[in-house]
Order: sequence, then structure tokens, then C-alpha cells
Amino acid sequence: MTIEQTVEITDSRRLTLEIPEGIPTGNARVIIRFPQTEAEPDQAVPEEAKGQISNDAFRRVLSRAYGAWKDNPWIDHIDDINAMRDE
Repeated sequence: MTIEQTVEITDSRRLTLEIPEGIPTGNARVIIRFPQTEAEPDQAVPEEAKGQISNDAFRRVLSRAYGAWKDNPWIDHIDDINAMRDE
């Protein structure tokens, strides 16, 4: 089930979720997405940030790629990497 709501984010930056009665209690996965702003353009990792997990720009790019291959897993990754090394 998907519940979509448009909410106002106030200066307190607090958000309260009200769950409809029909939703069963217990554990649930909640995903909150914020639209990308012009201040955060969708761009490649800056050259100086590549491979630096502590760099914010690098972490943002990684977070956008999260789950990208979930429906198409890389089955023969070891064989493929070995083939690339042999080229």
C-alpha cells in the first residue's frame, strides 16, 4: 500500500505521521523522499571526492544509486571482473 501526502515543513523541521486505521500495527518500512533542489544538482562525483566515503558529495551520489540493481543483480561478478582484468 502507498500513502502519499503533501506536507508543510515548518521551521521546527518536525513531521508527525498519522497512519490510517486500516493499516495493521507492527513493523513497517517508511520511505520519505524530498525533491531535489537546484542547490543539489544531479551530477557526477567531483574528481577530488571519488572514493572518499567521508566526502558529502560522494555519499550523496551513492545514496541516489542505492537499490539501482535490486531487480537485476550482478550474478557472475567475479568472472566479469577477472575478464576485465585480462583485457
